[in-house]
Amino acid sequence: MKYFRILFSAAALLLAASCIDNDVPYPVVELRIAGVEGSGFTVSGISIANRTVALTLDEKTDIRKVGIDKVTFDVATSNPMMTDTESFIGQIKTSRPLSGEFDLRSPLYVTLSLYQDYEWTIVAEQPIERAFTVAGQIGATVIDAQKRTATAYVAKGTNLGDITVTRLKLGPADITTYSPTAEELSASGFETMRFVDATYHGTTERWTLHVEHTDLKVAFRETDLWNNTGVITAMVTEEEYPNAVIQYRVKGTDEWQATQKGERDETGLFTAAVTPEWTNSTNAAGLPVKRLVRTKGVYAGQTYELRLLVNGEATETSEYTVPAGDVIPDGNMENPGLSCFTQENQNAEFWASGNNGFAKELCTSAAFDGMGGSRCALLKASAPLIVGLAAGNLMSGIFYKDGMTTGVVEFGQPYTWTARPSGMKVKYHATVGIVNQTKHSGAPIGKGDQDKARIFVAIVDWNARHRVASGTGAPTGTWDPTETTATDEGKIIACGSLFIDRSTAGDRMTEITLPLDFYDTQARPTGKYSIVISCSTSAYGDFMVGCTTNTMYVDDFEWVY
Repeated sequence: MKYFRILFSAAALLLAASCIDNDVPYPVVELRIAGVEGSGFTVSGISIANRTVALTLDEKTDIRKVGIDKVTFDVATSNPMMTDTESFIGQIKTSRPLSGEFDLRSPLYVTLSLYQDYEWTIVAEQPIERAFTVAGQIGATVIDAQKRTATAYVAKGTNLGDITVTRLKLGPADITTYSPTAEELSASGFETMRFVDATYHGTTERWTLHVEHTDLKVAFRETDLWNNTGVITAMVTEEEYPNAVIQYRVKGTDEWQATQKGERDETGLFTAAVTPEWTNSTNAAGLPVKRLVRTKGVYAGQTYELRLLVNGEATETSEYTVPAGDVIPDGNMENPGLSCFTQENQNAEFWASGNNGFAKELCTSAAFDGMGGSRCALLKASAPLIVGLAAGNLMSGIFYKDGMTTGVVEFGQPYTWTARPSGMKVKYHATVGIVNQTKHSGAPIGKGDQDKARIFVAIVDWNARHRVASGTGAPTGTWDPTETTATDEGKIIACGSLFIDRSTAGDRMTEITLPLDFYDTQARPTGKYSIVISCSTSAYGDFMVGCTTNTMYVDDFEWVY
């Protein structure tokens, strides 16, 4: 019996040991989609917080047959011993194949699995330029893509039975057919609503077209907010036309601005063009730059007064509010979960910082008098033992470590520009001291000099992010958008910059506008990365030159139009 008791005890111990082994938890490895490759689309955004990938389809892409060639992955773990990320990536399993053709009229759901499961969603949007215009039209067409209706307006007294359609585009260019055609619609008139079938990719959409009378006699018919241009229309008689002038001004200003007089068509419609005006100068680096004159041209979010003058007397007036412009993502810094406030910046959605295991508080969520809302960003310099200086920083891009002693910033994020700004507004409060660290040569200031903090913004047209590496070795990739019109990644279209060489007076944030200097007034960003915003407590922190006690609060990044 004693023998059996010993055997039983040994078995129990073995069982207990086995249970202990099975209870050892799996490592927590967060699985992420890092990119989607294919044809007929661009990746417009990847949200790590929401585990969502947004695709923007080209106009001609068939949304029912979107070709995805490859999906790439990334991983994140808080365990500093787990450095072999490629090994983890190679083990990721997906709940469905992620290459082939997909119908993206509905979201594409996929589960990424390793030690844990992570639900990701791929969604698509497909912007299509649509137009319906008629001869003698006053003002802009109202198009409701969801209800599939389009309404154009003409002056009172216009014969609705004799309307000529000048442009009809309700689907992708070149591949859409219409029944009836624009010519057939014109032949029948618009005394009642008209139906038109727009067919593309084998599907047909039925649209309802209206032409209605309006009391307006002078109005904006179209605007291009990137080029700051517009077309104003008014009805004038043949006798009035030689002495007719259209003027405009921003509501609340005194001076009326002239337009470029156009032709009067057979319907009596008189057109005038609104164009921007630029000033010419040379920046501190000797490069020629241009700035917008904000009273000339058309700008997002502004309300304009219009008037028609005949023989110097105003005969018609109206007002028009231009659609709002673009928003800087999380420019109000209200979200405490932004990547820039953590050490997880390798896949930052927009804002990133250099926070890492050696310098954990280069960018944190904070509060300061004068901020908008309840939160702002606090940038705080530190003095890590090995490199001597880590400037507090915040930027649009990503950050990661390359080895133990080198930090890498890759500047640039995707951004969809619908309107051209004239500047960027930001609030800040800075404490800037004397340079007490100078590790590398190349900076224009040295130990004992007054340090400078910096904020800059750039509109770029890049096909890749711009990489800057710094640490124990000399920095590589350093750049200044005010000193060059291009990098290896592509054009710099415009930039604005502020050097802060003294501490901010008082205990409240200061609001300032950085005017945008344009190197190229014709270019429009088409590359993968099109925006850079950077804030640093030491302008030359890449060289490890600066003051280790500098701080800067920043908040409320906003475009000025």
